[in-house]
Amino acid sequence: MPDPGLRGLARPDGTFVMVAMDQRESLRGMLAQTSGRGTDAVPDAELREFKQDVAVALGPEASGFLADPEFGEDILAGSPSPGPRTGRIVAADRLAARPGEVVGDAVFDQTLDLPKYAAQGVVAAKLLIVWREDEHMADRVEDAARFVAACRDAGMPSIVEGVVRPTGDQQASGTFDREAALLRCARELGAVEPSLYKAEVPYFGRGDADRITAAAAELTGSVACPWVVLSSHVERADFPAAVAACCRGGASGMLAGRALWTNALPAADRKRLLREESVPYLRELAAIVSANARPWPDA
Repeated sequence: MPDPGLRGLARPDGTFVMVAMDQRESLRGMLAQTSGRGTDAVPDAELREFKQDVAVALGPEASGFLADPEFGEDILAGSPSPGPRTGRIVAADRLAARPGEVVGDAVFDQTLDLPKYAAQGVVAAKLLIVWREDEHMADRVEDAARFVAACRDAGMPSIVEGVVRPTGDQQASGTFDREAALLRCARELGAVEPSLYKAEVPYFGRGDADRITAAAAELTGSVACPWVVLSSHVERADFPAAVAACCRGGASGMLAGRALWTNALPAADRKRLLREESVPYLRELAAIVSANARPWPDA
């Protein structure tokens, strides 16, 4: 049975339109790249300010808002609030990434005080698992299981996010089958019974929509819980159609980041770009989810 705690993250129609703003060093890298600076010239305060701007602009349009304790602690505490009806989600992962780099690996931060966040009104927690089909697969499944158990103990829903990457040998030999890995990752991580699973878009959202929907339907059959899509590695212009295709295949909505707010990174007036471009874009996506997604209680 789906976790009833998911009501705190869902819209009245039972679907999810959630914003991810838990990027850390990768966000520093994006800010540096779009401004022509080195990563050491992007201060922590700029990361915090941008996250707050996104929370204020997009949070009220979303059913859930994901932030990290390192640079989004004020959002998690509700100041600024992403919206009175927007469920706050804490990122419970410790990321391995040097300044400006994308995430190479992630583990459950077992020092995180989940009951404290629950007492602050945080609705759920999220763990990223970087899935490689190597000798550490069992360790990753065990880490996800520890996270799910800790969330249950804290009385909050758990969101497990699986992103797939090739091993060094697969990269060198060109034998990495991303689409097959997405399904195997979902089956393995879904077996630890998270409340919600977060998956990458099949085929990066490119090409025939029916093919994406068919792959999403296979993913739906691989997890015994509701699932949502993320937007990483999907072009902003492709994401709306990709969301529709995945929802037709059984997804219950989205928990997306980059597609929603990267357009504002190079702007002199980021707040204005978020209001004038990102908010209408998110509303478009919300309408797509309402028209196509499977409500979470039906999962």
